[in-house]
Amino acid sequence: MMTQTIPGELFLLLTNDAGRQDSTYYRKQALAAAAVAELALREKIDLSEERTPKIQVRDTAPTDLPVLDQALDALATLDGKAISTVISHRSMDLTEVIGEGFAAVGAVRRKDGWFTTSWPTHDDTLERALRARLAAGLTDPATASLQDGILLELLRALGIAHRILKDDLPGLGRRELDQRIKALDLHHPAAKAVKRIMVDMTAVMMTTAATTTTVIS
Repeated sequence: MMTQTIPGELFLLLTNDAGRQDSTYYRKQALAAAAVAELALREKIDLSEERTPKIQVRDTAPTDLPVLDQALDALATLDGKAISTVISHRSMDLTEVIGEGFAAVGAVRRKDGWFTTSWPTHDDTLERALRARLAAGLTDPATASLQDGILLELLRALGIAHRILKDDLPGLGRRELDQRIKALDLHHPAAKAVKRIMVDMTAVMMTTAATTTTVIS
């Protein structure tokens, strides 16, 4: 059975059935942020207490999970860099390693195009189970795990939680869904780390969007 990581589960939610990134143009940065969050959860890294937090690698021993080990190897060379730099660095592009992992268990298949690779759904069992678990956690917060809470916080901070989960929680509006996510009680330093990561990630995305708009206009 494939061990589910936070970046892996986020990949499933951000990739549509046709295999393309859905709901956000910033899947790469989001997956990197998710990996940083999970490595903080596993006490592999710390974030400095500066106003602009920097990554501090604590333990480089492998986790035996390809996506996390790739991220950890990348962070070892980016040690001391600000989060905003880390999540945009090319070595933190985890799409390929995650896609290959899901292809190996038959959840997706690889489809190479002229310029890009997509990951069309082959068997949606894993994603359906994930959606059911997240919906259950928001219906009954006592059942939500720390991993669920971090994943949901990532979706909320990206502003896409309702877009992603609206069919799984019918009748729940965007504001109420966001409030439920914010109300989840996450007692762990990694939960705090996620919020700090997302602040920097959002700033990076806004800067990228502004730069793109300037170039186009």
